[in-house]
Order: sequence, then C-alpha cells, then structure tokens
Amino acid sequence: MDDNATAVLEEARICEAGGSGQLLPLGGDWEIGLNPRVRMVLYFIGLIYSFMGVSVVADLFMSAIERVTSVQRCVQIGTSKRFCTSPVWNETVATLTLMALGSSAPEIMLSLNDIVKRTFVQGKLGASTIVGSAAFNLFVIVAVCINAIPAGESRQIKQRGVYAITALFSIFAYVWLLFIVAFISKDEIELWEGAVTFLYFPVFVTVCYLADIGVLTIDNLKTKCCPKRFDEEADTGPKTWLEKFKVENFKEEDLDPEEKRRREEEDKKREAARLAKERELGINRPGETLTRKQRCLRRCCRRRPPPQAEEGDVEAMVEEEHNTYLSDPNIFLLDDDGNPLENEYGIITFSMHSLTIRAKNEEQHIPVQIVRKNGNEGKVTCTYRLEQLSAIPGFDYEDDEGEVQFRDGVQSAEITLTVLPKKRGERSDRFQVVLEEPTGGAEFNPDFDGGEECQRLTVIVENEIRGGSCLTALIDSIVNLDELRQGTSLWKDQVLENVYVGGSKEEQDQAGALDWLNHLIWLPWTFTFALLTPPPAYLGGWICFFISLMHIAWLTIIIGDLAELFGCVANVDDNITAISFVALGTSVPDLFASMTAARQDPTADASIVNVTGSNSVNVFLGIGMPWLLASFYWYLQGTTFAVKSQGMSFSVLVFTCGACVTLSVIQIRRWKFGGELGGPVDAKAYSSFLLVVLWLSYIGLSVWKFENMEAPLTQDLMILGLCIPLVAVALLIFALIRFALKLSKEYIGEEGFWGIFIAIGIFGIRFA
Repeated sequence: MDDNATAVLEEARICEAGGSGQLLPLGGDWEIGLNPRVRMVLYFIGLIYSFMGVSVVADLFMSAIERVTSVQRCVQIGTSKRFCTSPVWNETVATLTLMALGSSAPEIMLSLNDIVKRTFVQGKLGASTIVGSAAFNLFVIVAVCINAIPAGESRQIKQRGVYAITALFSIFAYVWLLFIVAFISKDEIELWEGAVTFLYFPVFVTVCYLADIGVLTIDNLKTKCCPKRFDEEADTGPKTWLEKFKVENFKEEDLDPEEKRRREEEDKKREAARLAKERELGINRPGETLTRKQRCLRRCCRRRPPPQAEEGDVEAMVEEEHNTYLSDPNIFLLDDDGNPLENEYGIITFSMHSLTIRAKNEEQHIPVQIVRKNGNEGKVTCTYRLEQLSAIPGFDYEDDEGEVQFRDGVQSAEITLTVLPKKRGERSDRFQVVLEEPTGGAEFNPDFDGGEECQRLTVIVENEIRGGSCLTALIDSIVNLDELRQGTSLWKDQVLENVYVGGSKEEQDQAGALDWLNHLIWLPWTFTFALLTPPPAYLGGWICFFISLMHIAWLTIIIGDLAELFGCVANVDDNITAISFVALGTSVPDLFASMTAARQDPTADASIVNVTGSNSVNVFLGIGMPWLLASFYWYLQGTTFAVKSQGMSFSVLVFTCGACVTLSVIQIRRWKFGGELGGPVDAKAYSSFLLVVLWLSYIGLSVWKFENMEAPLTQDLMILGLCIPLVAVALLIFALIRFALKLSKEYIGEEGFWGIFIAIGIFGIRFA
C-alpha cells in the first residue's frame, strides 16, 4: 500500500493561519486573531444554531417523504364497478428506505461530504458521527421512549419478524464494520469490502420485505429445513408459502381451454337458474351459495395485488346483484361459505362500490348512503374523511371530514359530497370517501375495498364539458394543473405562516415578548426554507424531497466546518466532537419524533423498529457509500483506501456490547411486563437509567481510547471489563436513591429529600 497516496494530508489546521474549510471561517485573519475562548463560544453557538436549521429542514423532508409514501394505487377490477386500493409503497420498505433516509440524512450527508471534501481520504467526522449517532439512537432514544409511556400502560412490537431482522442486522452491521477494519484487511478498505458493505443495504431491505409479506417466516424456514418432520404434522392443505400463494392467487387462465370453457358453461347455467328461481320466488336468501366468480369478486379487495376480473354475462349479473346486496339493509352480508356475517351491532359499509358523477358548470351536492347491515342494536359510529387520488381538494371537490352516527335500530345514514365545477378540457378525476374507526361494537364489511380496517368508496368525477385548449388538456393529463395550483397556493400560505408570529396575523396581535423572541430566533431558518422549498403538493412530494435533501447537504457542510473549528480551538479531537456533539445534535429531532410516536401509537414499532432499522441503514449507506466511492477512487490509482482502525474499532466494539445488552433488556421487558415500552414505574426507571448509563459509558470509553490511541489491546479489554462493575455500582446507587426518595415522602416530602440531597452534594464538592 502506498502510504503517501492514502495518508491524511498534512495541512494547516482549520483554526490557524492558512487553514480553511469548505465554507468557514468567513472572517479570515480577523477571525483567527480573536480570543480562543471567544471563538470557542461562537463556534459552539454556531453548531447549536446549525442543528436548529437541520431540525427545520428535516421536518420539511419528512413531510415530503410522507406525501411520497402515502400514494395509493386504485385499480378497477375488470369491467365491474368495483375498485381495489392498495399503497404503492410497502410500509416496511418505505420505513427502511425513505423514512430511514429522512431520519439519518444529516449523518449520511456529513459522512459522504467528509470523504469527498478530502479527495477521498479518510476524515475524522464521518464514521465517528455514524457510530455516535447509532449509540444515541439505541441507548438514549429507546430509554426516553420506555419512560414516555404513561404509568400502567405498555406498548408491544407488532411486526416481530421485521423487528428481529432489523435487530439482527443492527448488530451484524457493526460487527462487519469491525471485521473489515481491524481483521480482514487491517487499516485499509479494499474495493470489494466497500461494495459489499453498500450492497448489504438492498439485501437488508429485501429480507425485511419478505418477512413483512409472510414469505420469510419461522414456519417456512422449519418447513424448508425439516420437510419430512413437518409434513407429518401438517394438515392436508397447502404447506409452503408458494403453494399458499398459488391457491390464493388461482386464476382460471391457468386451466387448459377445454376445462376453462366447461367450467364457464356450468357457472352460467347454475347462475341463470338460481337467479330465475329467485325472481320467481321474489326472495333473497341470506344463506345462498356463492359461485366461484362471486367469491372471486368478494375476495378481490382483501388482497394487496389488484386482481383482474374477466368480462362476461356472469360479471354483469353479479354486479347488478351486488348493488342490491349492499344497498338493502335487510339483505345480510355473507362470508365465503354463504353464511351471514354475525354482528348484532351491525356491519358498516357503503351502498355501492363506486360512484360516478357527471361534472357540470356549477357546484353539485351529492348524497352518499352508508348502511348498517346484519345487526342494528345500540348506537354505533364511525369517522369519515375524503382522500385525494387525482382529484384535488379545493379545486375538484370540497374537503370534508366528520362522524357518521347510527342510533339504536337505525340502519342507514347519509353524508353529502360537494363537487366543484369542472373547466373545459379538464381531465376526469377520482377521490375516495374513507370510513374509519368504528365504535359501539360495529365492524366494517370485509369484502369491500379497504377490508376490515376501513371502507373506501371511489368517486369518479367525469368531465363531459367539451371544448377548451388541446394543449391545456394535454398538459393537465401529464402533470395535473389543479395540483400545481394547489401547490402554489400552499407555498404562499407556507411563507406567510412563517412571517407572522404564531402563524397568523391574529396570533401575532396576541403574542408576548417570549413569543416574539422565539420567533425571531427561528425566523432566519423557517423563512429561508419556507421560501426556497416548495410544499409536498408538487408532483407527489418528489420536488420537496430533492430540494430538502440539497438543503441538508449544504447545512452539513457548515456543520462539518464548525465542528472542526470548535475541536481545533478547544483542542478536542475531531473524533470526540463527532461522537458527542455532532451525533447528539443530528439525532435530537429523532428523539422528539420517537417520543411522540411512542405516546401516540398503539404499538412500539415506530419507536424501536425505526431505531434498529436506521442504525443498519446508517452503516450500509452512511459508511458503505462513502467507502465504496473512496475505495473505487484509490483502486483506479492503483492502491487501496487507508483508514485508521484503532480508535474506531474500539468505539464499534463498545457500541456492539452495549447494543447486545440493550436488545436483551428490550426482550426481557416483553417477557416480564408484556411490552417493550412502558410497564411499571420502577421497571421503566431502572431500564431507562441502565440505557443512559450505557450511553455515557460508550462516550467515556471512546473518549479515553481517542486520547490513548497507542494503548495495547490488553489494556483496551481491561478498561472495557472495568466498566461492567462501574455500571452495576451506578445502578445500585440509583436504586438506593429511589428507595430513599420513597421513604422520605412519608416523612419530609419529596422537596425535603431533594434539598438534603443537593446540600450533601454541595458539601461533598466543597471538601473534595
């Protein structure tokens, strides 16, 4: 290896005469001539203020990601009036790609910039910030989330398979990092190592996706590993995921033409005879037997992939029958076996599968009927809202939300849609009425679009007003002009909200001095990003996504320069600055977001799975991508990419040990208290304190190593082992303090206890 080619360039330090960063220092020799303490304070304040800017643009970035991942695919089933709605983005894939990128973008961009700005020579900020941020995420954020749950409540992880994979990868990622740096090719990264580290990211996402859709499960793995044993224990139904997939997605096109034609003829004859008999008797039997095609149409909206229905007379008869089947409250909803669905409080659904409205030159008020079938006991309610597809609220329809109520014995309710007039040449659009959150024991129709979770009525606004410019019609069909108009209106409102204190003229008139001070502190960031960043309404959020990413990129350049200036003036190693100040500053927005999610979400997935997933993504993207670029660059130069493994290897080792302890605590909490988050007060306190101590231990041990880079491995292991009893002692002291606090409440009160505690601390410091 050519040491001259890969060693860190010897240049003037950034805080000294002749030294410079990418953008800072701005003051030149005048700034260098200031008192070092003054400069240290100014750079520290600049770091804090830059982190505030990151938090502002991160909110815009996340709003863009939410808009991108919220897009729904609404597909018409054959020639019927039924629709099947499914998200374009799989929830797990969105969480591990866009969402993880949103929460980790500052660290990833900082690491990438740290390599590129040095012409692909290793810097001290990039990798250390990634590991330091991972430690803060896993130890501190999880500790805060555990303690954020109200007393007596708990939150469980719902997607256990995805969590297990993300937790495994979050450990594996850092173990892999340790091996390639310290063992496989010590102090250098070869091209294949950088490539494999980066390619673990798509592998990680793919494995999590397979676990989410049920392909990669424990039962399937058992079946593959021990087929004979589990075949004997299994029933006669489909045994593997592939067989289940074939059964669930059976298509008549798979049959040979002769068999397919024979079955179609039998279905037609059977269906025609049944309908003729019912017309003769004038009844609808609740327990009627459904044909194969009826069952297919019933099941179509339960599946994520939108199936295709065939054309023909049977479909037309089934569609006509379904109109009455849904709209008449006295006709029971049936399951796949033809038996009535049982619910004495009722099953809520729409009276039709879709609604087509002919656009006019004037505003229209369209009633939509909601029925309560199979039961009518007690008062039940559900909420409704309108969700845009291609139709834009405020331009194609009036947005609305509210509650639908059914009193005892009432089987029908109605809401009114306001459809706005269309312009000449404007395209036809769609939006949906969504029913959610049934109460009073009621349920939703499982055979309707949305299934048991919600009910989705697709509303089609057809524009039959002819005329207008052909060019306008063409542009509207490509980019949706109403969406552009909506985005322009929201952009204007976005700027004005950030100009006024409190977001409006009325709030500003009532604002106090502190409100004005807070507004003026944040105003440079909020106004700048509101003015330069379009709202997510444009092109499905993608414009906001990329522009926000650009803002994060130039902010990380400033943060990198400020961190190096602060460390240089304060005589603190850049690695120490990275794992502490920089990692903490870039992760604080995630802390508040995770704490809010822990309190509001019914599960712990958004809090814990997001942390374990983000930590994996941090390594595969935040370290894998820069190292791949650097190793490729030096491969073209005929050498390898050099890294200093001593300090980083020890830091990764300490984090990995702490991560194993943290994941064990999370699992024990699930077994012992029924949930990873929350639980009894004492359990929350001890768990949170242990994780915070682990984070402080990680910081302390890493700082020690960066200050003693030449310490041998035996000394490193001895210091790491010494940390274990120190953590135990800290837990014991914490337990004694909690015991004394509980005891003192009965005699001198909590205030008296803390007064004595502070007094003892002051005396101890005084005589120390």
